[in-house]
Amino acid sequence: MLAGQPALIVTAMKNEGPYILEWVAHHMALGFDNFIVMTNDCDDGTDRILDRLQQLIPLQHVPNPKSLFGDRSNWQVMAHRYASLFNLYKDAGWIYFTDVDEFLQIWVGDGTLDCFHQAAGGFDVVSFTSMPFGSNGVITLDDLPVVTQFTVQSKHYGADKAEGRRPNNAIKTMFHNRIHFSVRRNHRPRRSDFSQLGMRWIDGSGQAFSDAWVDGKAKDIAPEGSIDLAQFNHYAIRSAEAYLVKIDRGDVAGVPRLDAERSIGYWRIYDEKGDIDTRAALPRPGAVKLRDQFLTDPILGELHAAALAHHRKRAAALRAREDYASVLAAMGLAAGVT
Repeated sequence: MLAGQPALIVTAMKNEGPYILEWVAHHMALGFDNFIVMTNDCDDGTDRILDRLQQLIPLQHVPNPKSLFGDRSNWQVMAHRYASLFNLYKDAGWIYFTDVDEFLQIWVGDGTLDCFHQAAGGFDVVSFTSMPFGSNGVITLDDLPVVTQFTVQSKHYGADKAEGRRPNNAIKTMFHNRIHFSVRRNHRPRRSDFSQLGMRWIDGSGQAFSDAWVDGKAKDIAPEGSIDLAQFNHYAIRSAEAYLVKIDRGDVAGVPRLDAERSIGYWRIYDEKGDIDTRAALPRPGAVKLRDQFLTDPILGELHAAALAHHRKRAAALRAREDYASVLAAMGLAAGVT
């Protein structure tokens, strides 16, 4: 709950089986009440895991309708539009669009949405800053918490500040459901007259954005000064083997960012060796307890193990393929070696 009203996460997934339980448990521990998950042609058991979770927690899993309309919109846009038709969405007080490789982190109080709301002085909309993390040199696909394995950020924020640079990072936004926006999109909703509504749109430090920003279309902000109370950690590549499987499955947004050429650039950008941030490395006790409860469910435990085995088998097959030689070389892996 957030300020006494249910908080809903809306997301799209494709072949994310090994990571779902940790991610759901993490966000439930923060105070999110409900989930709507749209899936895209999964073959690793992601859909089965979500079907089972739907029987245990307030989560609604449905196939992404774009599967029926290949020439219309993209996967995430279609998912968000479709989600708005469900009563779970209509009844929510707060909506947050995020992805399964993104973990919201709240640094104040007991790390819950309510503590952030109180520390920030209240808000109607909040845009959290993305803090991307690299592979930490991890090669294998291990069944360990994502937040524990990857603690090296993809940028040198300290060096940037010392040298007078102020780079921007992407945002993700949580907003009150009563607000009428012209569009609600993955990074932020838009309304050209928002500044005239008498509402408060803040960053992760609790600072209000300028009128020009809230009325505009910007999808990024500077991390400096915007992450004092909260941020979201973005684990875009995870381990080297996990990234190979991500390339193989394609991009959930439905754009060709992970073809042979772009996948190398994507890896190099996200695997830059930047600052170390270990604040989230120890999963919150509430999240650990929830994940353990999920795994003790005989059906979920079996499905999770099967998804992990599927990803490991696929990673081994991809490491042995000659047509992945350029990607493997860029990642420091030898082609044809498993």
